[in-house]
Amino acid sequence: MKNKLRFPTNIVLLSTGIIFILLTITMFISNAIVIFLLEHGIMDRPPHPGSLFPFLLRTGIISILIGTILTLCIGHLPLRPLYTFMQAIHSVSDGNFHTKIYLEHPKEFRELSRCFNQMTEELAGIEMLRSDFINNFSHEFKTPMVSILGFAQLLKKGNLNAGEQAEYLDIIIDEAKRLTALSTNILNLSKVESMSLLTDSTTINAGEQIRECVVLLEKKWAEKGISFDLHLLEQKIDGNAHLLKQVWTNLIDNAIKFSPVKSEIVLSMAKHNDTFTVTITDYGCGMDAKTQHYIFDKFYQGDSSHSSEGNGLGLALVKKIIELHHGTITVNSQPSQGSSFMVTLPVASNVTSSKAAQI
Repeated sequence: MKNKLRFPTNIVLLSTGIIFILLTITMFISNAIVIFLLEHGIMDRPPHPGSLFPFLLRTGIISILIGTILTLCIGHLPLRPLYTFMQAIHSVSDGNFHTKIYLEHPKEFRELSRCFNQMTEELAGIEMLRSDFINNFSHEFKTPMVSILGFAQLLKKGNLNAGEQAEYLDIIIDEAKRLTALSTNILNLSKVESMSLLTDSTTINAGEQIRECVVLLEKKWAEKGISFDLHLLEQKIDGNAHLLKQVWTNLIDNAIKFSPVKSEIVLSMAKHNDTFTVTITDYGCGMDAKTQHYIFDKFYQGDSSHSSEGNGLGLALVKKIIELHHGTITVNSQPSQGSSFMVTLPVASNVTSSKAAQI
């Protein structure tokens, strides 16, 4: 803390020294001008020639002393906003991201304080997300580990019948799969978040890729007796085929997960000039406004009844992938009425029109 206080003092001394030098230079220049005017008869010489130089010297020294003393006394006032900023920066560096400063004058400092406050708000939000991420990850990772450990210990005792052993082994396998899915999603999300530019971009038939994802998930929707109403287009898009496949798989898988038995899921596509929209609609439990607001946050799971089926990372991954493709994703939902996820993406740059088709 002493070092933090020493730096402003040095600034005052530095500014005082600079002003002292300027005053001294000003004194010599002023005296030189007076002497020049006297030598050329522009000014009248004093009646006693020997009294001029001592007078100028005394006047100069007194003006320098007065100027220096005044600088030491009031020189810190113009630097006060700088002190405020320095203290705020030290506070932020110590981890206090709720630090705020309010300066009204001059306008440059007002704008600087506004930018500083905006920065601390962003840092506070990032810190909150980081803390939530760690807490949620610890919980999501610990829960299956506890289950695996507990049932493994029961199996080790050896006093279980064949049915119980099979049941406990199935639980261990399911929890291990859950851990595998969690680690895979975290790795995928980390990889995608580190990407600033899209790589391995090719021209893809979005409608055909979505149809393939439906086929890949057939086992899940067939077990629930779910039917699909498909209205897809032969639409081309420039993008990473592997990443886009994760988008459609996650969204369709979520629709299956939250759809009731023997219900319907609607997949439709529509073109709008240079963009097209994919809408995935289910008629399941839906979600309230709060859930819709946080649904794309990491580890957020609005419906606790389905929390064991996921880890809350899928939609966060989906949103990041779509943003990498310069697209957007929105959700429209009502409780007990189902949900519609709408993905808007740009069409391929070398395609001017698309052929509509029912698949």
